[in-house]
Amino acid sequence: MGHTTILAASIMTPARFGNLVILLALLDFTGCQHIGPKTIMDDRIPYNDAIATSWKEQTLLNIVRLRYLDVPEFVDVSSIVNGYEQGHTSSGGIGTQINPNGFIFNSLTGDLRETRTLIDRPTISYAPQTSSEFTRNLTNPIPPVSILNLIESGTPADVVMELAVESINGVRNRGYAGTLQEADPEFQQVIQCMAKAQASGYVSLRVMPGAEKSSPDVVMGIRDKDISPALAAELDQMRRILRLDPAVKEFKIAYGTLPKANDEIAFRTRSVLRILTFLALNVQVPECHLATGQAPDLGLNDSATQPQLTVFSGTEKPAETYAATCYQGCWFWIDQRDFCSKRTMIYLKILLALADTKQKDAAPALTIRAN
Repeated sequence: MGHTTILAASIMTPARFGNLVILLALLDFTGCQHIGPKTIMDDRIPYNDAIATSWKEQTLLNIVRLRYLDVPEFVDVSSIVNGYEQGHTSSGGIGTQINPNGFIFNSLTGDLRETRTLIDRPTISYAPQTSSEFTRNLTNPIPPVSILNLIESGTPADVVMELAVESINGVRNRGYAGTLQEADPEFQQVIQCMAKAQASGYVSLRVMPGAEKSSPDVVMGIRDKDISPALAAELDQMRRILRLDPAVKEFKIAYGTLPKANDEIAFRTRSVLRILTFLALNVQVPECHLATGQAPDLGLNDSATQPQLTVFSGTEKPAETYAATCYQGCWFWIDQRDFCSKRTMIYLKILLALADTKQKDAAPALTIRAN
């Protein structure tokens, strides 16, 4: 019986063991290995989060720079191309030891080794925004049609107008252009009334073909029938403040300080740079920077309305922030719980996109090796 057992064990000859090693290696190589689908799950959200976070930090940094009368700078992430390279090697070996004094002491040894490598090769392209067209988009006023279309899409009228409109029929908003410009008392009353009328549907906007195809006309209609007495009184007050003809129900929106006809409402809109400069008034500069002259003391007075953006400062970065950046040896941040500031950053991103009128070139088609 013992001799039979030894013969069974000896069936695993060196040749057979070598075949087994080769078979296992081939099975491993020919297995179904797909890298691409898995990389979508691993990469898409992290890249999305990284781009969103970097945009917030870059925008905050430029707002802080403007408060220090420094030069804002914009760098765009124009493309992200990621390639993967997978390496895979398997090796095996066998060995025998034969005792010349007896077959029962013979031994057979073997090993199988495997090495896997995965190389991640991202190629990220950055484009500094320094062209003359970008500068024009940054400094030219945003067309009123873009702002009013944003309002018509559901954005609160008072929020957008306080951010992007300098004046309505000569009634001025708060702003800064070298010196602080206080808002006319009636400005808040006008935009609050427009917001209420927008929510109730008694003020509507529609786009009509203009003299130029690239410059459509926007018409604002004011409905005064079947309206609550309280809102009717507010709309009448708005008409008086803006000096609107009570007999006119539809008004063409024009860019300018004052209207040229009784059926026009003149909107003087801000440029993106002016919006950023306006928001920079709400950066809380450390006292030491004011004392040393690193940042100018603007002699700002507290506004009667809640600031649309509040930027705190300190020597250490807080644990929970919506966006944070380091400048001049101090940390500046927006609080994660500051809903008003977070909302302003969302609309600021939209306004930046609306101001960008550059024709985008089609991206080149690329074939990336993924394995």
